[in-house]
Amino acid sequence: MKPRALFFLFLALMLIQSSAGPYLLVADSGSYDMLIVGPEGYETSVGRFIDFKTGQGIKARFSPIESISNSQSGSNAVRCLHDFVASERERAGIRYLLLVGTYDQVPTKYVYSPSYEYGLADYNYKPTDWYYGVPDWNDSEVGMLGGNLPEIAVGRLPVKDEEELERTLSKIIEVETNLEPGPLLVLGDMDVAQDSALGATHLYYSSNVNLTSQLLIRLLSSGATHVITYSHGTASALWASDSDGQWRILMSYEQVSELNRTYGIQYMIACFTGALDLGNESLAQVLITSAKGPALVIASSRVEMSGNMISSRFWEEFLSTGDVGGSMVGALRSYLLDRTLFSSEEYSFQYYNSYLDKVVYGDISWKAGTSVKNSVVSSVPPVESAPSSPSDEILRAPGPTAPHMELLALLSAVGTLSGGVLVVGVRRWRTFDTTTRANATRDGRRQDQVP
Repeated sequence: MKPRALFFLFLALMLIQSSAGPYLLVADSGSYDMLIVGPEGYETSVGRFIDFKTGQGIKARFSPIESISNSQSGSNAVRCLHDFVASERERAGIRYLLLVGTYDQVPTKYVYSPSYEYGLADYNYKPTDWYYGVPDWNDSEVGMLGGNLPEIAVGRLPVKDEEELERTLSKIIEVETNLEPGPLLVLGDMDVAQDSALGATHLYYSSNVNLTSQLLIRLLSSGATHVITYSHGTASALWASDSDGQWRILMSYEQVSELNRTYGIQYMIACFTGALDLGNESLAQVLITSAKGPALVIASSRVEMSGNMISSRFWEEFLSTGDVGGSMVGALRSYLLDRTLFSSEEYSFQYYNSYLDKVVYGDISWKAGTSVKNSVVSSVPPVESAPSSPSDEILRAPGPTAPHMELLALLSAVGTLSGGVLVVGVRRWRTFDTTTRANATRDGRRQDQVP
């Protein structure tokens, strides 16, 4: 090529690069930690977040979905995005992928993995963002032992517009900057609820019969650092059943606006609450995009399988490392390699779907530190009879520090109103140390569906 032509080519490349914003991914970006993908109109808001993450030690870059999909739509756009993420994994060593927008803005992959969805969703195909976390994804491995192990931690900010994005990012930055150590609160609607936190320090409250939506809002607004809710679910609400079998709402998306404080993670073990494609307002979506409430939500977009150990493995690692993305990838990989669930000869679609439909809404690169380790109160198995004064016993229990007392007092008051701290199976409270955690027993075989 002639020198004059080389000059104009060089000038054109310089103009292209100079026109890119300071946060955009360019050819010479080098290695970085997190790829953020969303509509090009979000660049300014995402840039503020990238500046914040830089201060946290996470190097991030933004790439507009329009430039990746190259005007493709549907499955073609999904494939383009997958190939782009895989190439960035190989080229730059990315560990995190954050998708910004709804499925209409940044599409997800629908994977063939048939299982019963109570008639509320397609039987055959399941939406999953984890497709993007597996550079060498193979559809033939779906449902098999060790099939499609994730390498990249994938999260999403399911915002509908820039106003929601600004509000969500402001909450995330506030919580990641100011989160105070406090209790991990487990609220359970079924006897198997403790399975969700085995191996993790926690404060347990059985919600059978006496937990109302108003009380749940109060509990979520009172002192917990992270929360696990174990209940039935639909896309727009958490549900519980009364002693007479009548269904009642524990929390709907319309009640999220009543939350008056921010906290860390809300992990919802319930069916459908993370769904973005079922026509109803998604509870998980509203929780993450609200001004108050959790800075990160983990949920399921389809039927949840109780006792699948993904949640307990996540919490055990997260409380040790504080790494959201690393803990989730580790939990999912361990789950997919469980030979009691999966085989190299037979498909296990129902169990596999617990991987496919797990969603993380929030900053997947968050490193929260060990904000609750060895600093909370825990429950032990039910005793033969209730203590004579359960309220006094809770408040006298050794271990809780001042930040926990408001929550403990509220739990005590809630129980007292219903005739006991725990209406079904009174549990004594005691401090929970690392020895107790190491000796905790686990029931990893129970695989009940939680609609």
